[in-house]
Amino acid sequence: MRVEKASISFLILFLLVGAILCSALGVLIVKFIPQLGIITQNLTGPVGFNLEIISFSLTLNLSAIVGIVLGYIVFRKV
Repeated sequence: MRVEKASISFLILFLLVGAILCSALGVLIVKFIPQLGIITQNLTGPVGFNLEIISFSLTLNLSAIVGIVLGYIVFRKV
């Protein structure tokens, strides 16, 4: 597969969407099954920035990692 700028941007898009969707799904699963709380525990501290007008931070958890992997798999299939 030849890597082009468009495919790199699509890869990043797939990874971000996969991380966001699986993270939200992980929170929903924990609401129904509290014993699975480990999938939403933060693996890293918040990484981000604060510009006094806009604040942005990211945390990584197990469900987000699963989403990133699934996003990559879907990207490879498309």
